[in-house]
Amino acid sequence: MRKMLVATTAAAALILFAAHASAATLVATTGTPLSEVLKTNSGIDGTSITYFSDPSNYAIQYSSTDLLHPSSSGGFAFVEGASSSGFSDLTITPETVTFSAFKFNLQLPAATGPSIPNGYHTAYTFDAQLFFAGGGSQTFDNIDLGNGAGTNRFLITAGSGQQIDKILLSDLVGISTRNNDPTLTNDFNFDSVRQVSFNTVSGVPEPSTWAMFILGFGFIGGMLRMRSRRPLIA
Repeated sequence: MRKMLVATTAAAALILFAAHASAATLVATTGTPLSEVLKTNSGIDGTSITYFSDPSNYAIQYSSTDLLHPSSSGGFAFVEGASSSGFSDLTITPETVTFSAFKFNLQLPAATGPSIPNGYHTAYTFDAQLFFAGGGSQTFDNIDLGNGAGTNRFLITAGSGQQIDKILLSDLVGISTRNNDPTLTNDFNFDSVRQVSFNTVSGVPEPSTWAMFILGFGFIGGMLRMRSRRPLIA
């Protein structure tokens, strides 16, 4: 029995290890929206705004240390700064589901920001931090946005065994260069986050859940086997 339990535990440990071996990814992307699209919002300015998806009407909360303004264009809901100075950070939190994938467009920088002398060319980066159901997080630092012209679309995909239950976008930085002149580094604010869509985590058990099942079945099987070997008392 002991050998069987050891083998079962080892197999479960391997599955648990595999469940955490795959990290989330963030890539620049194009293409069609994911299965759920943000279509409506609460319509009230604030540091916290609730949005709703189509077709399943999932509630998604946007929050920031700055004042936000909900808006819409072409049937898509989006968030922007309540003033021309934009917002410095945005936390996106699904209220009743978790994300397996999340797609969004950034527009930047905000209309009001650091003054850059004529002739300088500015390249932007930002940070994205993911928080997972059950604990843990992952950070993408200095994500390249190029010169920030137009929209910049990104896709975040959870790794194996991961469920994303919060995303923080922050630290928009512009690095300005001009020939042999000094390089200028400034903090900027986001103008808006648009065309948000996402996939939710399916109901199929994650690898870590299967590991717990195996441990439980192995223990029960071992107990039954040990009982069957007990001598009968006359």
